[in-house]
Amino acid sequence: MTKQMKTWGEALDFTWNTKWKRQRAAKTAAINANHITEYAGKSLPLKRMASAGWWMTLQAELLDQNRSGGGVNRIISAGTTVMKYTRLAGLHEHDCPKFSRCDENEARIHWFKKEDVDKLAFVSRDLYGDRWGNDLADAILVSAYTGVRQGELLKLRPEDYDPALDALIIGGKSWNMTKSGKVRQLKLNDKIRPIIKNRLNQSRLFHQDWNNKDQLYSAFKKVRRASEFSDDYVWHCLRHSFGTWVGAVTHPRTVMELLGHSTIEMSLKYCKASDEAARSAMLAI
Repeated sequence: MTKQMKTWGEALDFTWNTKWKRQRAAKTAAINANHITEYAGKSLPLKRMASAGWWMTLQAELLDQNRSGGGVNRIISAGTTVMKYTRLAGLHEHDCPKFSRCDENEARIHWFKKEDVDKLAFVSRDLYGDRWGNDLADAILVSAYTGVRQGELLKLRPEDYDPALDALIIGGKSWNMTKSGKVRQLKLNDKIRPIIKNRLNQSRLFHQDWNNKDQLYSAFKKVRRASEFSDDYVWHCLRHSFGTWVGAVTHPRTVMELLGHSTIEMSLKYCKASDEAARSAMLAI
């Protein structure tokens, strides 16, 4: 009886040894697949990769690294090839899910209006009740009003809040590095200040509520569905929402600083056209 594979690393190694290493484009395939390993690690369970939401979140994270839609699609294709190839070989029972690929010419990411975020928070409390509903609502609001990535949210500790500055220090105090390698300071909005202060007695501000990103995202999906948003609205859209809101009232360089981007071009992708931005532009004439 063939041993059943359980992890991405096992599936990747099998695909390399039996399919890719003898092909002309072996080096390219390895480079693309390695981006997935860097994102999730070789111990990633294949059962998580059976979720369309996992792949959509990966797409958003790759786009956040200033990659083109075509470049992201090639990385995704390497991953889905590994999953389908090993499934066909009978080495596991996890089917590769169907999901939309990136636009080749432009990174199109949806974003929420502020009233949409309020709706998500309300539905969270209504759907999950007082305890879990409040925790999820808090996580959604903090992500939307700071622009922190999902992984950054789960890393936050009490010492990352600086009371003198009334700000979160992302990547500075309790953890060494953000994804971009930059430390950034985020002043607290009135809407989320009470949330942060009420959680300062916990070892981690949000990680005690959810063990990992997949668990948090699973709860978010149910709220998204109940709020009548399409599957195109992934957790990463909260980060794009923050960028859009800030971009409507200030220069993209400020967006660049607050989101920790390395280039202004990346930040411009977060400054979506909005009614508020149009009104601000007209009033500035």
